[in-house]
Amino acid sequence: MTFEPSSNHRTTAPRPRRRKRTWAVLSCMAIAAVVIGGAEPAQATSAVHPAAAGHRADGSLPKLNPQVLQRAISSAPNRVTGALARVSGPAGHWTGTYGVADTATQQPVPFDGRFRLGSVTKTFIATVMLQLAAEHRVDLDQPVQYYLPDVLPAGYPPIPVRTLLNFTSSLPELTADDMPSTPDAIVQHRFDDHPLSQLVAKAVRHDRPFTEPGSMQAYGATGYYVAAMLVEKLTGHSYEQEITSRILHPLHLRYTTAPETDPTISGPHAHGYLAVPQSDGGSKLVDVTEQNPGAGGMISTTADLDRFLTALFRGRLLAPAQMKELLAVPRVPYLGGSEKDPGQGWAYYSAGLMRATIPGRDGHPSVTVWGKTGSTYGYTDGMFTSPDLRRRLVYCFNPVTGGGNDMVLVNQIITAAFAP
Repeated sequence: MTFEPSSNHRTTAPRPRRRKRTWAVLSCMAIAAVVIGGAEPAQATSAVHPAAAGHRADGSLPKLNPQVLQRAISSAPNRVTGALARVSGPAGHWTGTYGVADTATQQPVPFDGRFRLGSVTKTFIATVMLQLAAEHRVDLDQPVQYYLPDVLPAGYPPIPVRTLLNFTSSLPELTADDMPSTPDAIVQHRFDDHPLSQLVAKAVRHDRPFTEPGSMQAYGATGYYVAAMLVEKLTGHSYEQEITSRILHPLHLRYTTAPETDPTISGPHAHGYLAVPQSDGGSKLVDVTEQNPGAGGMISTTADLDRFLTALFRGRLLAPAQMKELLAVPRVPYLGGSEKDPGQGWAYYSAGLMRATIPGRDGHPSVTVWGKTGSTYGYTDGMFTSPDLRRRLVYCFNPVTGGGNDMVLVNQIITAAFAP
């Protein structure tokens, strides 16, 4: 079973003094793989939190194995500069780190480090949209065009709002030709602004992946660009403000932010790097920690994401009808899907979440988990839980090969947590 979304030198790119609020494409484009070549990997260190010494399992989940978890987060030294993971719940607790937070100082990755969420932000946007539906401010069955009449091309069929959230909208995606996609270009343009309307306008120049909205599922970002625009149209506030007032403040997520323009990460954090090829055939790690916050610009910690996931599945954020909507996976084919996908050829995303089943081992039954992965340059993360919240996982690692999920490493971490 696999899960789907792909230096000591600090960059000198200027930081803009003032920018209008926009959404930058950092987490949703296809990024070409970068070969590290002759670059020397950062000297890595490993650490295990004292909580790893005490854990207990229930009757349905395998007992946690700290050694397997530590090996999982430490298994990609040539692709990752640092990693941290947290397992919580009645079925076991464990926290571990690997690598360095800064390749220049060699400081270890902090257990309470903050990181960029990438597409995990979609889960927050979906939650806000479902809250608006509960308030009768948006009808999920109404076409997007009813609320945003001038955003999509005139020739498009009606696109129900619901399809934006569950990835069945048929909206096309940006390609590598639409935005900077080579390492050098990414570094040079990582502070660029890309308004939501501009991103959607670029995406809809391409052909739609299928004809009938709601008939197939294909993971992508354009639907959530439009959903964020819809939040702003309905509320008169930025989607970041709505996430902050509706989710972050009520849940007291003190170390989670939804920045609009600030390119920095405050507080303890591991730096993000990008391997940039050099003329000698090797590569140089360039610090890309500071970047336009835009898409995937939310920042959090493993503890805060664990609190969010717990509150979400306990129904603290959504009423029963909206919880049902949150977890409704459409029974439609997944575009280009196969038996190796979590859905085995069928849809496996709901409204901002994904569902996957991990095969059982050693007499234990298979485990179904819900969660979301995310990635932006220098940061790949995810949050997953068993439906009963008895075991929850939040992780982040710092890949040097771009903004795509390292699915081999993601699978190792998730499997180590739920089926060691």
